[in-house]
Amino acid sequence: MNKHIYQVITILFILVLAANGAACSQAPALTPELTPVTVQLSWTHQAQFAGFYAADKNGYYAAEGLAVAFVEGGPAIDATTPVVDKTAQFGVTSADLVLLKRAQGDPVKVIATIYQRSPRVYMTIADSGITRPQDFIGKTIAVGRNVQPLLDAMMLRLGIQPDQYAVVDSTPGMEQLYSGQVQVRSVFLTNEVIAAQAAGYKFNLILPDDYGIHFYNQAIFTSDDLIASQPDLITRFLRASLKGWRYVIENPDQGGALVTQYNPQADLDLEVEKMSASLPLINTGRDEIGWMRPEIWAGMDQTLRSQGVLTQSLAVGDVYTLQFLKEVDQ
Repeated sequence: MNKHIYQVITILFILVLAANGAACSQAPALTPELTPVTVQLSWTHQAQFAGFYAADKNGYYAAEGLAVAFVEGGPAIDATTPVVDKTAQFGVTSADLVLLKRAQGDPVKVIATIYQRSPRVYMTIADSGITRPQDFIGKTIAVGRNVQPLLDAMMLRLGIQPDQYAVVDSTPGMEQLYSGQVQVRSVFLTNEVIAAQAAGYKFNLILPDDYGIHFYNQAIFTSDDLIASQPDLITRFLRASLKGWRYVIENPDQGGALVTQYNPQADLDLEVEKMSASLPLINTGRDEIGWMRPEIWAGMDQTLRSQGVLTQSLAVGDVYTLQFLKEVDQ
């Protein structure tokens, strides 16, 4: 073999070996580490949180570099406390509760609202003759934790004073109403109303929205500190969450299956019904999902002040921010 050709082949062989050695010595590609995020829910796992579950199970959070954990709430749990004490980065609760907590000094702020209409309504037995708030006079009304301000606001708007009706705490289940212990009960369109229908009860529903009381619900909130220190984290979390909510709006039949992945004891068919009942509250055809209007916030503030529930000095614009919704929409 020609000496020159032999030298060329030798050099090429050495180069190939070197390239293979370099490739073998390279470390394998590492999966980026996900940032842990905790979300405090206002209630136990159910369809009212299905959009968050979709964001998790469909990989929307992971795509934003987040590993999200959900902590269940309940009647004895204040959803704002974990966010204030930094054991959770985000919380989900009623918008009016965040407004009151902000007025009391808690540094919490709403970044989006999922329910454009409140699911809180009042139920009475069909043949009770109680079909409007004016019929509540002289009656006993059961309300849940933090719900009385909504009731009093509706009644005062109609000129009915709190001493014209009695209020008691609601108990689990609907026995209070069915047995006649109370004549009116505060319920959720997305929960007790569906259960009552399934049980075959006939009932009347009185909606605060029909009487000029417009409250946002399913508000996503965080702390002032997180807004100041990690705004990008908030944007990523909100972008993924809203994507999850858009998914369940387009695929409401998937809502029940998502719930059962977090609560295996959940009734699949019931959760699907709850998801369907949520749709008119979320997708009103007026605003994009999550969006907030300053006039609605001003109305909530005015309503709570008119009944003496909110007395502290507070700029209502400090309770919410459109910053992250605008960034997500870009």
